[in-house]
Amino acid sequence: MSHTCQLNVDDNVRELLRHVTAHDHVAPLSDGVLDALAQGADSAPHEPISRGLVVDDQLAGFGAVVDQGERGALEMCVAPEFRGRGGGRLLAENLLERAREAGVASRTWAWSHGDHPAASALAESFGFARERVLLQLSTKTVDEGLTVPEVSTPEGVEIRTYQPGDEVRWREINNAAFSWHPEQGNQSAQDYARIVEDPSFDPASVFFAVHNGDIVGFHHTKIHTDHPSGLTMGEVYVIGVDPHVHSRGLGTVLMYAGMRHLLNSGVDAIELYVESDNDAALHVYKKLGFVNEIRHISYAPQDHT
Repeated sequence: MSHTCQLNVDDNVRELLRHVTAHDHVAPLSDGVLDALAQGADSAPHEPISRGLVVDDQLAGFGAVVDQGERGALEMCVAPEFRGRGGGRLLAENLLERAREAGVASRTWAWSHGDHPAASALAESFGFARERVLLQLSTKTVDEGLTVPEVSTPEGVEIRTYQPGDEVRWREINNAAFSWHPEQGNQSAQDYARIVEDPSFDPASVFFAVHNGDIVGFHHTKIHTDHPSGLTMGEVYVIGVDPHVHSRGLGTVLMYAGMRHLLNSGVDAIELYVESDNDAALHVYKKLGFVNEIRHISYAPQDHT
């Protein structure tokens, strides 16, 4: 007997997510969705929706619908041993029904992390259309010879790490540089307050390019010690340059500063995420040695807004 139920992220859900990640070699729910669930209604206009799939009194799946920037995101998973029994469809139906009740279904995009064929078939059966491909690229490992070259900083530019108050300009540049991006653009002051007030925030993980006292670019890095690869993975999380600043090579300098910090912090390799149609960025990243690829697919809802 299968049914769904209201379920918050608890130890059982975390164990399910670890189990699915170990089997599929990719996390089924993104950090953004998990963060939104942890923050609850305080973080977004709409209350997050989270449901569990229970089969024969065992937790067999979990899914959520949350706000992410201008859109909503639906992400879910089913444990490998319970796949092929219709549980994924039941969970998806339940999540979408509640999204419709909340009035957010038409702005909710479904994600398939790792481009799983069953997820693709399920999304399309609900009328979702494959719309966007996000590439997860990574470098070779340190043991395989990963190094970061030295580059000269443009004249008059200083590279430094985070100082209190930087989040104001940090947010301005982010929103200008990513005005086109459905999740990363339009970040609020509250979003950045949460980042810098989080006990885990490391000021040394964010680099700023400063010219004549004004911040003109940033590079936010992260380190993942529980990465699906089993490696200690550094991440080029977000890098942005003020679109009004025309300084050749500023993005590269920021990129290398962050990558060097990650290597000095003991990571095994470095990863980043980039849109599959961003040819200019892909060219740069592949020249820098980002080659290994995992595909994350976004599916647009019918009659989306």
